[in-house]
Amino acid sequence: MKIWNFILDIFFPPICLNCRRHLEETEKQNQICSACFEAIELNRTLFYPSPYFVLGAAASYEDEAVRNLIHYFKYNPLLNLQKPLATLLIKYLEKLNLDLQGFIVVPIPLHKNKLRTRGFNQSELLAEIIAKKFGIDLDTKLLKRIKDTKPQIKIKDYKERANNIKNAFELINRGKVKSKNIILVDDVYTSGATIKEVVKILKRAGAANIIALTIAKA
Repeated sequence: MKIWNFILDIFFPPICLNCRRHLEETEKQNQICSACFEAIELNRTLFYPSPYFVLGAAASYEDEAVRNLIHYFKYNPLLNLQKPLATLLIKYLEKLNLDLQGFIVVPIPLHKNKLRTRGFNQSELLAEIIAKKFGIDLDTKLLKRIKDTKPQIKIKDYKERANNIKNAFELINRGKVKSKNIILVDDVYTSGATIKEVVKILKRAGAANIIALTIAKA
């Protein structure tokens, strides 16, 4: 295997997914060069798009490097990108210096059809790393996506997005939610329709504080 990888590196040298320059040996695993990764500007505050939850967005979706990493992670897919993307989330949370003890980490679920096609849930992969890093509980079964919706990215109008995602989720165990603090993990916050739909369900079940945690905010 090492010989095969060596041959591949000769004929197809690994390049940065952002700037396209050849990667050093220590950069290959993350598939982005150190210069591009370190140039990503992290946010330093929480955002307040709703009275019912706060938004923790690590970076801006306007950042080309962030957009490229998310795109390759979701659609190519390059699963080892979960590490640099999770690192952005971890660094951001550390900047905020929040007390996360007692929170439950919950990834936004995919519908079974999309999960079967894609083979993984990107939000769940990130949520696993976040929960492990901060020593808090992870629950990947709390929510279920019961409606196979159109991709939100293909819908520009907010009302259409809201209608598309309406009644798309089901809460599996209401008893686990009452009076609990929850971190919802998703990749990108754009219109907020998906997050708001899930928050509505959680709040009706008695959830306390909710942080929507995303890699980027559009």
